[in-house]
Amino acid sequence: MKTLKLTTLLILILSTISIGFSQTKKPTPKPIAKPVPAATPVQTTGNKFSDYKISQKMSLGEEGKIEQTTWAKGVRTRNEQKFEVDSSDPNSAMMANMMPNFVRIDQCDLKQDVTISDKKKAYFIDYDDWNGLSPEQKIRRPNRKVVIKGTTTISAVVTDSGKRQTMFGLQARWQKFVTTIVNSADSCDGKADIRMEEEGWYVTLSLNQDNCIVNIQGSKGGCRPKIIMGKMQMPGFFLEGTRKMYTDGKLTMTSSLETTALSKETLDQALFEIPKDYKEVDSESELMPNPGEMMNMDATTMIGDSEKPSNLKTVAIDFFSGNASKVNQDELRGYISSKLSANGMSGFLVNSQADLLTGKFVNVIGVELKKVKESGGAKIGGLFGKVTGNDSAAKLGDSEAEIVITIYGKDGKTVVATATTTEKVKGKGDDAVKAAIDKIIGGLLQKIK
Repeated sequence: MKTLKLTTLLILILSTISIGFSQTKKPTPKPIAKPVPAATPVQTTGNKFSDYKISQKMSLGEEGKIEQTTWAKGVRTRNEQKFEVDSSDPNSAMMANMMPNFVRIDQCDLKQDVTISDKKKAYFIDYDDWNGLSPEQKIRRPNRKVVIKGTTTISAVVTDSGKRQTMFGLQARWQKFVTTIVNSADSCDGKADIRMEEEGWYVTLSLNQDNCIVNIQGSKGGCRPKIIMGKMQMPGFFLEGTRKMYTDGKLTMTSSLETTALSKETLDQALFEIPKDYKEVDSESELMPNPGEMMNMDATTMIGDSEKPSNLKTVAIDFFSGNASKVNQDELRGYISSKLSANGMSGFLVNSQADLLTGKFVNVIGVELKKVKESGGAKIGGLFGKVTGNDSAAKLGDSEAEIVITIYGKDGKTVVATATTTEKVKGKGDDAVKAAIDKIIGGLLQKIK
C-alpha cells in the first residue's frame, strides 16, 4: 500500500464544500437563478427530517478508506472522520496516527464553524465573516491582517438522469453534480482551474426551514481571494457514487462513496455545542498534532548509551510571520528543529504564545517570510504533487524566498542575533525557504548561549 498522502485532505476539503452547500448553507453574494427542473427535488415533506445520523465510507483505492459520520439537527451539523489503512504497512499506519481526529460542528445559525480537539480539550471558532466581528468577539480574537487578492469563481450544475430508487426509506435520484473552482492569475495561490465531478444517488434530508442564509464573502484571515458565485444548483445529500477531480483538464483523483447506515432518531442538542470545559485557541494550527511532539525532547535527555542524563539547551521555535500563508510552516518549523538537533540542541515547536511565558527555553527563534514567490510552473507542479503524491512534479518551476531569522533571548523580545537572505531554487516555495534556512541557520545557532 502506498503511504497515505495529501490527496486525502484534498478530498475531504472538496467533499465538505459539496455537502455544506447542498444541505445547510445557501450562498447569498449573488442571486441564484431559478432552479432547472431536472435539479428540483421531487420528494414530499414526509420523506425529510430535521434530525439524522448518517455513516459513510469513502474509498481512496490503495491509499485506504475514510469512515465519516455526520449528525444533523436543524441547521447544525457535526462531522467526525476516521482513517482506515493497512496496519501491516508501517508508513501508512504512522501517517494515519498523525492525522488529526477532529470534531467539526457547523453552527450555521451563529454564522460560524467550530473545530474541536478532544485530545487537547480545545476548540477553534472560524467565523463566516472575520470582518464583521462583534466587540466581544474582537476582544477574544487576535488582530488579523487580511489581504484580498484576485478572485475565485465557484459554480455548480446538476444534471438529473431521471432514474429513481428507494434507499434507506427515501426516494433517491441518480444525478451528476459538477463543481468548478477557478482562481484568477493574480489570486493568492495563482491561476488554477479545478473541476469536481460527482455521479450517483442523492436524497433530500433536510426541511426547507432547516437551511439558513450566510454570507460566504467574509475573509478568514491571511491572503484570501474575492469569492464570485456563478450558477449554483444543489443536488441534495450524496449517498452513493463516484468522485473525480480534474486540475487544469487533467484527471488527478478518483474515489468512491457508500452509505452504510442512516437513522432519524432525535439527537441530543449537546452534540452540536462546544463542551463547556474546553478552552478556545487562536488558530486551528494549535489543534494540529505538533511535529515537535515526535521530535522534541525535554531539557534533560538521554544521549547514546550513557546512563547519565545530559542537559540539552531547549530552543522555542515560534510561528512564522509575514507571508506564512503560502508555505507549510509546521513542516518548516520541524525542519528548523532538525537543525537544532543536529547541533546538539532541542527544538520545541510552540503551540501558542502561552508556551513562551513558561521561561523554560534558553532562546526563541522567529522567522519572518518577507517574500515567497513561485513561478506558474511551480504552483501547478505543487498542486499536482499534492494530488498525485509525485514530489518531482513540484520541480516544474522556480521559486524564490526572502527570509529573516532572528534569535531572541528567553523573554522572546531581546534580539541576540539576526540574519537576512534570499534564495532561488527549482521547486516549490517551501523548497526555497528551506534553502534560505540552510544558508544562514548555522551561523545563528552559534550565537545561542
